[in-house]
Amino acid sequence: MCRSGCPLQNHRSYAECARGLSINTGEVYTRDRSWDRELDAYDSAVSAGIQPAGTSMAEVDKAVRISDATGVAYNAEKPWQ
Repeated sequence: MCRSGCPLQNHRSYAECARGLSINTGEVYTRDRSWDRELDAYDSAVSAGIQPAGTSMAEVDKAVRISDATGVAYNAEKPWQ
């Protein structure tokens, strides 16, 4: 039950044939966009002199909030200074 353009014609179903093609369902695109947003936020924070503990959005947001509250750029490596 392959699609007509399948070169193998040996799949048990249309879905199996489509999976064999590695058709992009958008999941990868969404993951990449999320990744890019996190890295952009990290880059923006570092450009402002803030050093988050990591590149995750939660870590960046935490560092930015602390920096805003204290008026001093947060540095995760030296949080006491």
